[in-house]
Amino acid sequence: MTTPYDTALRVVERKLDAVRAAIGLAIDELERIEKAHIAVENAMIREGLVAFGEPRLTTDRYFVRARDHRRQLAEHRAAAHLHLESLRRKAVEVYGSRTAIEGAVGAHREAEARSLAAAEQAMLDDLTAARRASRRGRKFAAHVANARLAPTSKMPTP
Repeated sequence: MTTPYDTALRVVERKLDAVRAAIGLAIDELERIEKAHIAVENAMIREGLVAFGEPRLTTDRYFVRARDHRRQLAEHRAAAHLHLESLRRKAVEVYGSRTAIEGAVGAHREAEARSLAAAEQAMLDDLTAARRASRRGRKFAAHVANARLAPTSKMPTP
């Protein structure tokens, strides 16, 4: 049964699908950043061990660049977390809208069902009343017919 809320429900479902997809992308981005951060940390440890064993190697520029890259990844990670939290709040909001619209759809369907049941009951009541009227009409016609055929005692006798 269609309701006046079906279009609004479809719109909210599309919004919800878009938010879900955006959350998935944000999680993927966060995982990518985490993996890159771990890779930089591991590379710095490896290079530190190599540099420790070889005193003639100068690694100052490498470590400055690696720390800068690690700092940038930390900033991206923080921004990705904020974005993900924002998307989660939006998802809660859209879920709330969907729940409200689904409630309106349910109420509308219940009202339609009650209206349909009331119309059906009224039709049955009308049929019952018509049958009763028909029976009364037949009884009245039979009574009139019997009254015409029956001799009357009030008529003068010659």
